[in-house]
Amino acid sequence: MSVPALPGNGEPIVSPGSAAAIIDGDPAADLYPQPPVDPAVTPPARQVAALSDVQHRIQYLNNIITRTRTDLARVQRDPDPMLRLLITLTTGAVPASDPDLAATLAAADSVDAVDTATGRAAALSAAITSGKTELALRQREETRLRQEIDRRARLATAIPQPVSTPAAYGEGRLSPPLSGRLTSRFGTRFDPYYHVWQLHAGVDLAAPTGTPILAAAGGRVTRAGWYGGYGNYTCIDHGRADGQRLSTCYGHQSRLLVSPGQQVRAGQVIGRVGSTGASTGPHLHFEVRLGGRPVDPLPWI
Repeated sequence: MSVPALPGNGEPIVSPGSAAAIIDGDPAADLYPQPPVDPAVTPPARQVAALSDVQHRIQYLNNIITRTRTDLARVQRDPDPMLRLLITLTTGAVPASDPDLAATLAAADSVDAVDTATGRAAALSAAITSGKTELALRQREETRLRQEIDRRARLATAIPQPVSTPAAYGEGRLSPPLSGRLTSRFGTRFDPYYHVWQLHAGVDLAAPTGTPILAAAGGRVTRAGWYGGYGNYTCIDHGRADGQRLSTCYGHQSRLLVSPGQQVRAGQVIGRVGSTGASTGPHLHFEVRLGGRPVDPLPWI
């Protein structure tokens, strides 16, 4: 694996060329470093932890299906008449009611699945079908968990919260960190930088380089520096919400204007928009984390 060293301190960036190899070894691997998480000891925390688990499973399945499709395409290049017929069937060119379908499948079943292209294609096609079935199941589970977590977020942000520090979260909803166009939502996506399926732990807001980034709420800066694919990355602890540690994080900055341990107020300029780290253009990557685990920021702002 090629992981280039960077000038100064901080985590290196996984190179785009090595991302596929990392995902091949672990389809659920995090290509972006993740902050430590708190123990999930309360029902809301266990719910957020379950969401994180199912999203990594969705990432795993998407990467496995993509890899299996690539393997199938490679096998399909074999000039095998039975394989060509199987391809026709799996692409839907022949309706399922075709009277010769049963005979065709019986012939395919008689072929050794290990030693022939037809058998390998049949096995790969079956794996893709199985993976897609589980993927749909996990996506429904993710939707259910997200809806419940989002509902709790709206309740948590609609009432005052206990203030754990003088500048802690306790003023209701979080403020938008800037006014920008939403270009990518929270959730599993095909990463535009690494070209593999990866959990997108926040939302992307397009804005010109140098645009001021505002603290979404008051709190204490826990991280401000280079953090792998996030580039220049700041995290702020806002106290507790819904019984969990609430923090916001801001990635790909061109300039950091705060330091770890510093207290900041809501709306304070904490940095400038940039395109550092694993970024394809100037924007702010904005995260909301509960107990260190990412949740959808949109219900909070």
